Amino acid sequence: MKKLFLSLIAAIAFGAGAMAQESRVATLQHGTNLRAYYGPNALVEAHNGAVDGDVITLSADEFNKCDITKAITIRGAGINKTVINCGDNSITFTIPHGSAYSLKLEGLSVNISEIYSVKFNGTDGTEMVVISKCQFGGYSIAFTKCNAVVVQSFLGGRNGAEAGANSNVTCVNSILKGMIYSGTGKFDVQNCVIIQSPNVKYSSIKNSIIYAVTSLGDTNTTSNCLVKEGSSGFADSWYVKTTYEPGPWDEDPAPVLWGELFSGTYRLTEDAAATYLGTDGTQVGIYGGMYPYDTTPDYPLVNRLDVIGSHNDGKLNVKINVE
Repeated sequence: MKKLFLSLIAAIAFGAGAMAQESRVATLQHGTNLRAYYGPNALVEAHNGAVDGDVITLSADEFNKCDITKAITIRGAGINKTVINCGDNSITFTIPHGSAYSLKLEGLSVNISEIYSVKFNGTDGTEMVVISKCQFGGYSIAFTKCNAVVVQSFLGGRNGAEAGANSNVTCVNSILKGMIYSGTGKFDVQNCVIIQSPNVKYSSIKNSIIYAVTSLGDTNTTSNCLVKEGSSGFADSWYVKTTYEPGPWDEDPAPVLWGELFSGTYRLTEDAAATYLGTDGTQVGIYGGMYPYDTTPDYPLVNRLDVIGSHNDGKLNVKINVE
C-alpha cells in the first residue's frame, strides 16, 4: 500500500526514554487528537483515557490484558501480530447500555488459556459488537445479551462460539471451532467452516462446510452446506462419503470422498470449488461469498510515530508513517 505521511498537532503522553526503548505503542484517537502510550500496559492506559467512539490503534506486539468497558474501536496490525495476552485469566468486553457506538475489534488476536473465556456482554440485547479479522482462543467465546457480527475471523478455543441469552450472532466467512447456544441465543452463519458438531436451535447455516458428523435439530434452517455422510438435518445440502466400502452391487465404482475435496486447510480443490456452490453461485466455505477469507487488515497501519518539534502551548508536532 502506498505510504502516507501525515503531520499534525496532537496531544501526546510519553517519556522520551520510554519511546526510544519500547516499540509497543497504543495510539488513542479522539477526533483529530492523538495520545500515545508505550509499553506492555499501553492498552490498559489508552482504555483508561478513552471515551465511547474513540479509536485505539495497537502496534505489532503483545499487550497486557484489559477488560474493555467502553464502546470503542480497537485495531491491531493483524492476526498473530498484535496479541492481547490474557494468560490464566478471562477477558470481558462490556458494551455500555444506551451508547450510540458499537464495540469494534479489528486485526488482532486474544491469547488465553483453554480453561478461561472471552466474554462479550450487553444489557438488553440491543448493544452491538463487530469483530473483523481477529482470532480468539480460550474455553469459549461467549456472547450474552448483545448482537454480534463476526467477519473473516477465527473463533477457536475448546467450544468455539456461544450464543447466550438474548444474543444474535452473525458469522460470515469465518472459522468456528464450534457453536453452542444457551437460553434464546441463536446464530446466522454464512460461508463458514465449522470444525466441531454445532449444538444450536432456531439458527441458520448456509453455504458452509461442517467437518464433524452432525445431527441438526429441525428448528434450524439450512441450505447449500457440505457435510459428512452420517449427518442429518441439512436441507438442500451435500452428504459426502468419508470412506468407500463397496457392496455386492456396487452402485458407484468411484464415489467422491470427503478427503478428496480439499487442497489445503479449509480450501476446496478447483473441481470441488466449481461443483459445490452456495446460494449466491460462489463456492461454499470461507473462500466464497461476499468476503472471501483474508486476515490482512484493510485499514492503514501506523508503523512509525516521530516527534519533530515542540510548541509553547504544550502540544507536540508529530509525524506519522502509515502504510
